Amino acid sequence: MAISRLLVAILVLSFCRGEARSPFREETKTCHPECSRHGNCNGETGQCDCPFGLTGPTCTQRLLPACHPSTNDSTTPFHGAAYPKNCACYRQLRALPGACPDVKFEDPGGRDFLPCLFESMMGPDLLCYQYTDRPEAEQLSDSPPLDHPGLEWREMRSLPNLREEVLPRDKWPKEVKTNDGGVWRPLKDCPDNCNFRGWCQVGGAYQEHRGPDPWCNCHGYYEGKSCEIADPSHCYRNCSGVGQCVRGWCHCQPGYWGHGCTRRKAYASSAGWLPNHADIKVYVYDLPEMVAHRRENNDWWAGVDPIYASEVEFMEQLLGDWSVRTENPWEASLFVVPTFTIWYTRNTGGPYVIFNWVSRYLQQTSPFWNATGGRNHVFFATNDQGACRLQQAPDELQHSIKVVHYGLSPRRPYAHHSNPQAGQHMTGALPLPGHRFQGFPEFTAADVLEEHWMCYRPEKDVVAPNFLSRDWVIPENYDQTFNVSVLPDGRHVISRRPDAPERNITFYFLGNTPSGLMYYSHGVRQALNKLFGPGGKHNANGSQPRLDYWVNSPLHKHPRVDMERSKFCLAPTGYGWGSRITQAMMTGCVPVIVQDHMYQAFWDVIPYEEFSIRIPRANLHRIVELLDLVTPEQLIKLQEGVAKWHNAFHWFEDLGGLAYNYTVTSLKRRALRLWSEDYRHLRHAHRLRS
Repeated sequence: MAISRLLVAILVLSFCRGEARSPFREETKTCHPECSRHGNCNGETGQCDCPFGLTGPTCTQRLLPACHPSTNDSTTPFHGAAYPKNCACYRQLRALPGACPDVKFEDPGGRDFLPCLFESMMGPDLLCYQYTDRPEAEQLSDSPPLDHPGLEWREMRSLPNLREEVLPRDKWPKEVKTNDGGVWRPLKDCPDNCNFRGWCQVGGAYQEHRGPDPWCNCHGYYEGKSCEIADPSHCYRNCSGVGQCVRGWCHCQPGYWGHGCTRRKAYASSAGWLPNHADIKVYVYDLPEMVAHRRENNDWWAGVDPIYASEVEFMEQLLGDWSVRTENPWEASLFVVPTFTIWYTRNTGGPYVIFNWVSRYLQQTSPFWNATGGRNHVFFATNDQGACRLQQAPDELQHSIKVVHYGLSPRRPYAHHSNPQAGQHMTGALPLPGHRFQGFPEFTAADVLEEHWMCYRPEKDVVAPNFLSRDWVIPENYDQTFNVSVLPDGRHVISRRPDAPERNITFYFLGNTPSGLMYYSHGVRQALNKLFGPGGKHNANGSQPRLDYWVNSPLHKHPRVDMERSKFCLAPTGYGWGSRITQAMMTGCVPVIVQDHMYQAFWDVIPYEEFSIRIPRANLHRIVELLDLVTPEQLIKLQEGVAKWHNAFHWFEDLGGLAYNYTVTSLKRRALRLWSEDYRHLRHAHRLRS
């Protein structure tokens, strides 16, 4: 009786204090009992999540059966053009939903993106074979001998429409070259059939395989003499120790699912979507592999340059950060959409094919996307020009938050109308081509147009720094410039070394300067070359030589070493964003930013005036005068600012990097903006129910 009274008293007290029951409850669904043999049971959807190319309640149905090298149920499909595949493989790939999605832009001109998600679909002529003695359902890409009596050789082209023709017998190949210069051999000629994870060849680009013996050239994500080793580094968080890495996808132990095997719980809501306004939470989608995955590049490892890896590093940290992340989408304010964008765009392509394909999938499957029109959904585009040509993108691609490195936002942005007949137009006239700034070569109309693309919207998008390799940050290099001490609570305290090597180079820049291509760096590198290059007034042989200014100097050793000796370092753009500002910050060199109309990384959360100098193109011809005006005391203050803020520009958490933290901060500010302004667009959000 006393216990009952106590419970009643607790309930009354909770009611009086205004403590309400949570509308959220755990509700984890189950899957087919055999799901976990090849897949992961997704407790949120009740579906079996499968590696790329497999589907069904047990992940045993093959979507691309002719792309498999064997009937062995442990194989996955390979569909590149490094060596010939079965023609049925390419037909099945072309018919796969989303393989070559129809992306409509308003601009009738050329695209900056590839029309298909798979490179083999864009080759001009694909050499392939087909077994004449097998039905379609039994076709395999099993690398048979060229003289197999049941083979027929064909050529295919998939764009704009699939075309296939049988080759005359006199054109059937007697030898097939791989795309690294080797000679393709039957799979059976190599050890263990390369474990059906690679192809067999003789010779090729690798020096150790120049002999006559066949060897296994492994597909991306595998290595070893017979491709027996699956490299776990290609999976998030090494699958958290509870899974195996399969071509960049985690095959988790029962009870786990999602990126890095980090999911264990699912939720339902009795109140619909109810984001927590006191503690902004981020939900991460676990998209099916058929929607987005770490794809290979024509059978090879994609070879992603580490400088484009910030999406991967952000995800690596977010997946383990439960102070920010939530498994409960009903309480989330922001929704991160992992698309592995750089795997699809490479460095120079645009992201709109993969963004469009993923957005369409979310429109069909996610109530949270549809409640906001995707306005609180986050995509990464770390390619050179990020999300450029936003003005041409369909509305469903305009709304989402883009995390980019390229913050170009021109003074005359495009007007975009909901009325499709109004089209899109600029709100003002473009500058005329020809002479624009003193000391610059002339601009063409194409140069002018490119620097007025809409690539970034400061009210909703985020600029984050690029990824720098560890050698820029490791202590033995880092300690040349900074003192690092660790407090008892684990925090790093950074200060500038008073005994650091003398900085006897006043100004430093080393980088590509293509002549005549003014769209590259918007003419900044070219103008600087006119000042300091042969014939320039500040050249060693010029009228006002400045030997302390190293601009593509023949005296340079290594950029990192040279920048550690420099007071000021130029931070221009390139074809898109530039890496020089992150390099300057790591070496204690004050960045001199010459990037008109360009928002910098974390411009909204860190004070650039404390650690950098900004010069417009119109004043670049006076750069020597401007830097000479900086007093020793002002330089020391700027260098102290670099020491204070440089950790914002690198991603290595174990070395004090704060790029992830500031990205989260900037994203949270976008959520606040949504609540203050853009929720006027969300008139259907109240309909969202579990």
